[in-house]
Amino acid sequence: MIRLTDSARAFLAGLAIFLIGTVAGVGLDRAVLIPTHALASGAGAQHRGPRDHDEVLADLTSHLALTSEQSVRVRGIFAEHQAEIDRAWEEVHGDLRVAIDAVTTDIEAVLDVEQVRRLHAWLAEHHGPIQGHGVGQTH
Repeated sequence: MIRLTDSARAFLAGLAIFLIGTVAGVGLDRAVLIPTHALASGAGAQHRGPRDHDEVLADLTSHLALTSEQSVRVRGIFAEHQAEIDRAWEEVHGDLRVAIDAVTTDIEAVLDVEQVRRLHAWLAEHHGPIQGHGVGQTH
């Protein structure tokens, strides 16, 4: 039986918490955020965030009793800020991809070649291919 020092146990507990958070974040990303993005992109539309501008504008029009002129101006405000929103969206998802890649690389370091291959197959099956961590690719 392997005996772990207190510092090793603390490290493993921290790593476990980090991995659980990463899995939860990836799950949220895959289940909620990416399908919304894919739906908007698949329809040939630019990504508009979790809700479509038309849907938000309809809600605002209803709740605020916007005039047609106000609706036109609000639609323009949405369009004016879309690039800023898209940049923030990409930054957050880019940071998440970097974190996931780091976790995957660290996990690969404790696996043998066959386990790495199986890990990559599992990741591809459950989450799609992860760039730089392809099936059969070792580090």
